[in-house]
Amino acid sequence: MDKQSSYLSHQEIQNGFAHDDTNQNNLDHQSHTLHSHNHNFRAEHSRILFWCLIITFSFAIIEAIGGYFTHSITLQSDAVHMLTDAAGLLIAYIANNISKKPATSFLTFGYGHAETIGALINCIFTLILTAGLLVEVAERFLNPVAIHGYSLFIIASIGFIINGAVAFILSKFSESLNTRAAFIHAMGDLLGSAIAIIAGIIIYFTNFSLIDTILSLIVIIILITSNFKIIKKAMRILMAGVPEHLNYEMVGQDLEEIDGIIGVHDLHIWHMSANKAALSAHIVVNDPSIWQESLSQCQKMLATKHGIEHVTLQYEFKPDCLNMKYCESQ
Repeated sequence: MDKQSSYLSHQEIQNGFAHDDTNQNNLDHQSHTLHSHNHNFRAEHSRILFWCLIITFSFAIIEAIGGYFTHSITLQSDAVHMLTDAAGLLIAYIANNISKKPATSFLTFGYGHAETIGALINCIFTLILTAGLLVEVAERFLNPVAIHGYSLFIIASIGFIINGAVAFILSKFSESLNTRAAFIHAMGDLLGSAIAIIAGIIIYFTNFSLIDTILSLIVIIILITSNFKIIKKAMRILMAGVPEHLNYEMVGQDLEEIDGIIGVHDLHIWHMSANKAALSAHIVVNDPSIWQESLSQCQKMLATKHGIEHVTLQYEFKPDCLNMKYCESQ
């Protein structure tokens, strides 16, 4: 059950507050220098994502073919995992380029949610493919098939090296949410390759082909778990939920601690994109002459402490009210 908060809408905004819409501040306080830095930052990440995409997709095809000829579900499931990661990299690459487009009168917040919609589609498609693999696993338990352990080991070993290289490259650029997510997926691929190597070794020395089916379930579980997490986050973003890394109550309390502010309400925090948050709020003051100074402090605090740089704040004048927990909540 969702928790109620004193920072949500109040009826008192219609009862005696002096509203002044001219004091609304639509903040995007990135400087021209910072904008140029971000543009170069996105361009560099775009190149990294592109080459990691090509490498991941190419070897996913090789694994799929190898899995077909060796009859290994572990390789096939890992190939599906790598294909979905390639799709994720493609979405990140496209989103990185789309994010350079300016906002329009139709999309006033820009194109940030394109990444979220694409990720949601990608995850649903992945779950459908995974369901097909589960059916194959069930059939293999009933009707085991001989697997060429040596070929499985060779292909999985190459995959481990390639996935390790991709993970290493992405780890160097993990300050971006896109590349951080791609890095996590690459680590999942690395685990999948490691499991396939183990299956190949066991089959080569024991001829126990059923181990491939058993271990493939681990990869499938990883697929299902990671995709449900992404779906949950995508739905939270599309529903304009508070970003997971932000504490809604703490943000409200930090605003109230700014000098000159005696109350906060109609506080809303939501995703503008997967890695950018926006905030709007009504700020109650008892002295409008200090509002500009308080506003500046709010902007600085929200940006430095909570990483919120897109802010809309509007002050409301309430004379003769020195807090007392927001004048006993009216």
